[in-house]
This record gives sequence, structure tokens and C-alpha cells, in this order.
Amino acid sequence: MKIFLCFISLFLLTGCWDRNELTDVGIVVGMAIDKDPDTGDFILTSQYLRPAAESTQTPTPDRPYLMVSTTGKTISEVMRKANQTIDRRSFFAHNKVIIISEDAAREGLIQIIDTFQRGKEVRGYVWFSIAKDIGAKELLEIKANNIARVPANFLNDLFDNTEHNATAINLLTYYKKTLGAGINPVVSVLTREETDIEPFELLKLSGSAVFKEDKLVGFLDESETRGYNWITEEGPPSNRGAIYLPSLLQEDKFVTILLKEINSKIIPKVENGDQISFTIEVDQKASLIGQEATVELKNRKQITQYLNQIQGEGEKEIEKEIKKAIGKAQQDFQSDIFGFGEALNKEYPKVWNKEKDNWAETFAEVPYTVNVHLNIRSSGLIQGPFKPQE
Repeated sequence: MKIFLCFISLFLLTGCWDRNELTDVGIVVGMAIDKDPDTGDFILTSQYLRPAAESTQTPTPDRPYLMVSTTGKTISEVMRKANQTIDRRSFFAHNKVIIISEDAAREGLIQIIDTFQRGKEVRGYVWFSIAKDIGAKELLEIKANNIARVPANFLNDLFDNTEHNATAINLLTYYKKTLGAGINPVVSVLTREETDIEPFELLKLSGSAVFKEDKLVGFLDESETRGYNWITEEGPPSNRGAIYLPSLLQEDKFVTILLKEINSKIIPKVENGDQISFTIEVDQKASLIGQEATVELKNRKQITQYLNQIQGEGEKEIEKEIKKAIGKAQQDFQSDIFGFGEALNKEYPKVWNKEKDNWAETFAEVPYTVNVHLNIRSSGLIQGPFKPQE
């Protein structure tokens, strides 16, 4: 019996036959995908870590990352070719961000993402963004305003820290939305901004990219993206950015409203069998955290009246941005990025089945109503705005 147990233990103590030793792999932390304008081939640029340069004990003076570009007809081909140009086998499981050029996105992304999903080399939660007015590779190399020494780490933190940015999605979320019914995906946009002071160029998240089914059809600016976010974001808990409104107390002065919890609903309605309309309900909680005006509010009644006025102004601003985003999606793109069709499918599946084949055309004309409720729960005013003593 003892001999038998010893024999079995030999199998239990064996190592992982397919494990990757750290010294044998090149860890990819960022990827950029462009299209060759002459051949139409994919150009994959991979950002590899150089661990020795980041060592806390004996760091080398080398740049802490290596950029390698390969070209091929398919994503699988360019990923394999990377192994032919460096002295380690490419390891993509720790990749943090994928940037895709506008040209590649306009041709469709399923051919790209499908490779990642099937091969399982790139994990589904990696950040995913579109490069606007610049090559994807160039964005991956910009080092302006980086606290992190590796650009991919900077980009990862940029996505993590961006307030009120529902368009910052990962590969898996995009994949699900593309294959889902009644909603088209929206993806964050990375671009370069030139400045007159050092470092003379900035890399920033700005606006969003709109897709129709699988292909990029255009962009929303920052105001339109906020309108999109008002409709699609839900729930607590973290801060979701801020909006700035006229103070109403003094000309050219502003108040700052910090956005908190939000609950948004798209409510479909069908009348007479085929007349479809939608109501968008937005319930936004917020705090007043900044007041530039120095006019004194003398009592609680004046403060309450003032907050009600600010709430009204905030509701108008939110409604305006929502309508701006819907107008752009209906008139310019005919792309239901909000999930109107998805909501219709849940409440009226029979109606959806009749409309789904021509939903883009129906969505472009469908009427809607916007109801915004802004609740400023904390004013921070106490006795009113600060006023210097004479």
C-alpha cells in the first residue's frame, strides 16, 4: 500500500507542463493596430516590457519597453510574426490596452476581435480604444504627461481614472454589444492634442466612436458623449464628473455641480399596434461643490430657492446634451447606440420581431421624450457663498 501511495504522489508533485517561464517570454503590455494604406495589410505594433530596466535593485539605463511592428494579412499572422523578430516568445495575457486606427475600424472589428476571442491569447477585459486623426502606433509611443514610465501603463491608468466615461469599454463588452440585438457599440477615442508649452503634445481621451453593427461610422464630441452617458449610465456609487452652470447670482460667474449616483431608463411605448415612441427618464443626484459668485444668501429660504433654480438650469443642460446625442445618432449615423431597440425587444417582443430587420431606418425617425430630474442633495453653501469682508 505504501508503495502504491508513493507511486501516485509522483504524479501529484509534477510541475505544470505548459507553464511559461518569465525568462522565456516577452510580456506585451500594449498593442496598436493600423492598416497599410498601400497594401491593406494589418500592422501590429506590440509594446514589450524590459524587466531589467524597471528593476528596483539594479535597473539598467535602457528604455523600459520595446516597440516591435509586424505586417500581415490577418491578425493571427502578425501576432505570430512578432516571435520571429525578438528573442522571446510573445506573451499577450498581460496586455492592458489595444488601440485601433480609424481606417481599420471603418472596415470592421469582428475580424480583429474574433482572433483574440478564439485564440484566448488576449484577455477579454483589456481596454479598447479608437485612434482619431493619428496612427494607432503613434499614440502608443507618446510619452507626454506620463508619470508611469511605460506608455501602456499610462494608458491603462488613464482609462481607470477618467470620470463619467461610459464609453471606456473592454473587448468583451464590445463583442457582446456587437452580437446583441437592438443596440450598437460606442467606443472611447484617443487622440493627440498639440500645445504651446512643454511637452508640446498631449494624449487624451476625447469623445467617442460610433459603430453601426461592426463598422465605425463616425464620432461624437465631448458634449454629445456626455449626452450618450446620461442615457446609458446607471447606478451608484463613484463620482461621474462635473458640469458647470451659470451662477445666476453674478454675470460671468459659474457654479460647479459634482455628479453622483444616476439611474436612467428607456421606456418604450407602442400605440395602435405600430406607433413606437420612447421616454427617457434620467434621475441624477449631485452636489454643489463650487461657487464663484460672492453674493450673500441671507437665509435658508433664499438658499432653497437658489438651489431649485440651479437644479432647473442643470436639468435644461442635461436635456440639451441628451437631445444633441440622439440627434447625431439618428440623423448622421442611423445607429441605435442607446439601446432603444433592446428596450423595445424586452417590452414588446412581437413588435420588435416585425421591426428588427429595418430597425436602423425606424430608429432614425422614432419620436422620444426626455424627462430629467436633477437632485442637488448637498449644497456646501451653509450660509451662502463666501464674500470678502470690507
